[in-house]
Amino acid sequence: MPRHHRRTVHSALIGAVAVTALGVTAAPASAKSSLSFTAGPRSVGLGGAVHATAKASDDNSSFNKVCVQQRWSTTAPWRNVACSKPARHTGGAINTAVRAKHRGHLSLRAALLEGGSPQDKHPRTRTTSHPITITVR
Repeated sequence: MPRHHRRTVHSALIGAVAVTALGVTAAPASAKSSLSFTAGPRSVGLGGAVHATAKASDDNSSFNKVCVQQRWSTTAPWRNVACSKPARHTGGAINTAVRAKHRGHLSLRAALLEGGSPQDKHPRTRTTSHPITITVR
């Protein structure tokens, strides 16, 4: 094989390795998060308390907080009942009691919210738990 041909093949090989290595290092970073939620009892009388506990963690660089949310019907929007304080690189934990003010089905869930600062008035929802339905009699 002529010398200039070997040099061309060698240069092409080095370029291909460099591009491949660049592609591996340029892969998007993925923040890891977790969210756990419990609520009970599953049936209460009118005016009774439902104990809700939520815990979340997230390793992203924004300010996160975990909230317990409620709604009374499937068409109603979710409303925050209680939230942890916003903190960077975490989610927090919240323990709260929710009073059953209406008869019917009360849905509760946990939501991990992230904002750009601790004072962010419009944080975005990062993840939510599955809702838990409480029967209010």
